[in-house]
Amino acid sequence: MKSRYIYCFDELDKNTLALVGGKGANLGELVKADFPVPAGFCISVAAYKKAVAGLEEKIHLVLDSVDWEKLDDVEEKAGQIRTVILQEAVFNDLQVEIVEAYLSLSGKRQPAGALVAVRSSATALSGEKQPAGALVAVRSSATAEDLPDASFAGQQDSYLNVQGEKNVLDQVKSCWASLWTARAMAYRQKQGFDHKTVFLSVVIQLMVDSEVAGVAFSANPLNGKLEQILISASYGLGETVVAGTVTPDSFVLAKKDLSLVERTLGLKEKQLIKEPGGNNKLIDVPKALRERFSLSEEQLKELGQLVCRVEEHYKTPMDIEWAYFQGKLYLLQARPITTLKQGSSIKDSLMSGKLSRVQQFMIDDILEHYPEAPTPLDYSVVTMSYQSLLDSVADLGKVSQATEIMTLSKDGDLRLNPPKIRPSVRTLAIPFKLFRKNTLKADPWHNTYGKNIKPFVDRVMAEDLVGKSESLMIEQFREIFDLACKVCDLRFYYIFKANLIPMTALSLILKLFSPKSQRPVLTDLMMTALDYKTAVIDRAINRLAVFAYQHPEVRTVFIEEDIDFFGGKPMKDIFSHLTGGNEFLLGVDRFLKEYGFRTEKMYQPFSGTSWLEDPACFLVIIKAALQDTLLEKREGIEIERKNKHEQWVNSFSAGLKGPIKRSFERNYLKVRENHIIREDTVFALESLFTAGRKIAGELGKRLVLWGSLKEAEDIVFLTREEITEVFSGKTDRNSCIQMIEVRKNRNAVNQTLWKEALYRNLDSNVNSDKLKGLVGSPGLAKGPVRIITGVSDFGKLKKGDILVCPYTDPTWTPLFGMVAAVVADTGGPLSHAAIVAREYGIPAVLGTKVGTKFFQEGEVILVNGEDGSVYRI
Repeated sequence: MKSRYIYCFDELDKNTLALVGGKGANLGELVKADFPVPAGFCISVAAYKKAVAGLEEKIHLVLDSVDWEKLDDVEEKAGQIRTVILQEAVFNDLQVEIVEAYLSLSGKRQPAGALVAVRSSATALSGEKQPAGALVAVRSSATAEDLPDASFAGQQDSYLNVQGEKNVLDQVKSCWASLWTARAMAYRQKQGFDHKTVFLSVVIQLMVDSEVAGVAFSANPLNGKLEQILISASYGLGETVVAGTVTPDSFVLAKKDLSLVERTLGLKEKQLIKEPGGNNKLIDVPKALRERFSLSEEQLKELGQLVCRVEEHYKTPMDIEWAYFQGKLYLLQARPITTLKQGSSIKDSLMSGKLSRVQQFMIDDILEHYPEAPTPLDYSVVTMSYQSLLDSVADLGKVSQATEIMTLSKDGDLRLNPPKIRPSVRTLAIPFKLFRKNTLKADPWHNTYGKNIKPFVDRVMAEDLVGKSESLMIEQFREIFDLACKVCDLRFYYIFKANLIPMTALSLILKLFSPKSQRPVLTDLMMTALDYKTAVIDRAINRLAVFAYQHPEVRTVFIEEDIDFFGGKPMKDIFSHLTGGNEFLLGVDRFLKEYGFRTEKMYQPFSGTSWLEDPACFLVIIKAALQDTLLEKREGIEIERKNKHEQWVNSFSAGLKGPIKRSFERNYLKVRENHIIREDTVFALESLFTAGRKIAGELGKRLVLWGSLKEAEDIVFLTREEITEVFSGKTDRNSCIQMIEVRKNRNAVNQTLWKEALYRNLDSNVNSDKLKGLVGSPGLAKGPVRIITGVSDFGKLKKGDILVCPYTDPTWTPLFGMVAAVVADTGGPLSHAAIVAREYGIPAVLGTKVGTKFFQEGEVILVNGEDGSVYRI
């Protein structure tokens, strides 16, 4: 007799919503239309009803006692209901059919005469070892009895890489219980659904262990052309492409004949693979695979045909996720493209020939400081800080607003537009205004930081936010942005202007009175032997690394373990039992309390993490520092540089007379004071936004509890203003999930667009073995290329490698002690990479625009820091 509980996908379609929920019905619709969807089955709503048939009274009693105004009470009562289902749901009869369906899916269906044996073993799965079976996804698919078309997307739980009958059965019960999470209950309450008429189906589907995967659009979202197909592809599981964590290959096909219009070779730095047991692991892509396209012409044509079929079936432009496994193409998901923007891509609009030199400089500056496309919450920070910079140069003329240069639409479409600059009569007054700024002292900065920022940050970091009201957290969030805005105003408007005259005066004096062969680099004069924040932090790191080096047991852990080791255990478990380990831990604790706010991607703070939040990242820095062969000599080298610097300054000053001497001494002190403030402002921003991430994290958890977000981390897909409006009631909380799903999908496109903008000058270099950039630090060095894009790549570096990277920030400093040279896509003589490279005495070529895409991992190159050239050899 046909089961009332198990339905294969080919038995379902869009009309079976009430039977298996939206997810199951959609998969059935795709299968019915003969699309290559991975096999699977649904456990119907009737199965859930049968399992909890004797528990309704208990569930309803708890449900009727919920105080919906108290989040803690919702959480507590939700936990009680889940416990009832997990412990008491009647499951024995149902699990026989579920196990049989799973074994069938695994290709392990028992002979017909063995059903009794299956039934017998299924009631005692915990006592017997079962066949491993297939890796499957176990997903929830909810539906309302009276409103079958209602959406419950993201409210219930899903489980990936589930293997074995017992594990499948356990996760089916977990899905049933997830109907009663606090966020699902709160969502239904807000929507006005009757909890007693909402039920759950479970989808069980084969996982696809893809060799190549990605996304495809049946209309080109980069330029709005309906007649083009855009495909992004990379190796391994498709999550890396969807999340934008790799630079995929990009293909554009003409829809009429599927001919190739354009293709771009991506870096494809990493691939996500499944390990035995079902865990995912991120590994490096071999060089040979990186250097070729991930899809053949035949695969492109096959994929293009699938995309056209999906669009034809749904009668609208579609966004699909796909995968190739053992030569077969699979359709994993299909959804409509919500909006298509007309117009050219960022790459087309920002080609060098179409920009003035000032526009080119401003766009390059944006791409240097923001190397990834900002999420909406980072967009709030980026536009705030960049507006401060624009305000500081407003006297040059009328300049576009930050939100005009970088635009963000409601659906998350991010655009980078050439800035418009028109001189005005105010330009004539610039010299007088600069002179007035040069006479101001730095008191406003010191007072702001000392009296407001540090105590505020310390207070937020010490708070337990769990019981704090949303209104008070929103107020603190607002204060963080207000203080950050003041810091940016001081950093750009006051410090930037105050530095122009003294820097210009020093440069002129050096040119006129110092022989060229003895003349120091101006930035070195400004920063050598100076206690600015990055230098102070680097010295503290060096002292900790020296301590670790001098204690063999501690040193051995750093040298022998890879970087993943430090993220898998508490620091105490790693070091406390070692000789010198407890002293090392005390040193790390003191360091993190003082300097732990240092953050990677500091200019996009809600995409970054500080050392305080993730101490494992700091231990990776120590590991890198221990590979510096001059580690124990660094302090002596710095003292020697300080002495030489002071001797040169005193000698040079002694040779000057009258107003020139006074001008040199005054401006020398001024630029050094300004640099200290410049560094302090960066650390202040890092501190503020570490506190900001803490508050955003808690607010995200509240929105999950209310059913407004799937995951707390998704709060980064709301702008700061939208977060405020959601908690004030001005924006419908129930609209967030759908909007964020659209924005997350768009974010993958934004990342591609952003990288296109960054690499827009590649075409002029692709046929050459030479790459030209800017001189950052003099010298010559040869070595193998190591492409490093973040902390997770630090473990690849070996002594003598050439560090090739999109950018560096202060968290990268210890790497300079182990590499032979630095080549960066961004940066110039004043950038972090240039300053540190000169301190370490290694050559650096910066601002290459395309170094990370031009060179291949492992190939040997020659870096000429004398003229800013890099050669393949």
